[in-house]
Amino acid sequence: MESGDRNKRLRVVMAALAKGDRSATFDLYAEFGGPIRSWMRRLLRRLGVDVVGGEDLDGLVIDACLELQSCAGSWDPDGGALPWVWAEKRLLGVASRWVGQHADALDERDEAVGRMVATVAGRATEPAAVELLARLDHPTCVLLREALEAVASVRDREIVLEVGLQRSLGDGSPAVTIGPSVGLRPDAVRQVLRRVRRRLHELAEEEPRYAVLADLALLAV
Repeated sequence: MESGDRNKRLRVVMAALAKGDRSATFDLYAEFGGPIRSWMRRLLRRLGVDVVGGEDLDGLVIDACLELQSCAGSWDPDGGALPWVWAEKRLLGVASRWVGQHADALDERDEAVGRMVATVAGRATEPAAVELLARLDHPTCVLLREALEAVASVRDREIVLEVGLQRSLGDGSPAVTIGPSVGLRPDAVRQVLRRVRRRLHELAEEEPRYAVLADLALLAV
């Protein structure tokens, strides 16, 4: 797509966001995720984080798109700045919250790795929840898979589904159980759950065909 056409498309997407079209958030992610990703990397480096995993970065890009959705009405397309550059302070806040959320987990990396090895070894023959969902062809399962792919990174999808599976098995503290396998503290796992559930609820409200997902126990607080 030529630069001029791309700029026109960006204006269309941002205008849709400004009018409250939440589905345009996914258009922003799909079509402009590349430059937003580069901008988020730049902001992370400003905060002292030079290395970030691909899945974590994908989650941050989604968060950035949601933040841009919330302020799209204030962006001036004739102002000369791209939305993610114009909203630098807001996106720096998104990056800062992520750094704060993961700081403790990074400091305790050795402990987390040791617990992760023990956990994975104990259930090495069991299929992951993501794999289980992929095998199911029930319409609701297919919808759930599509919805999760639309609003969450691969890692976050794994967390949501594994926690749901653990809870169904009677685990009273699934975030504690799952945390080591993804290198996160339990409070960080719960933050991921809240974020993904909120996005799923918003998607269910915005898109009628996903409405059935709102009643799933997986989305319960």
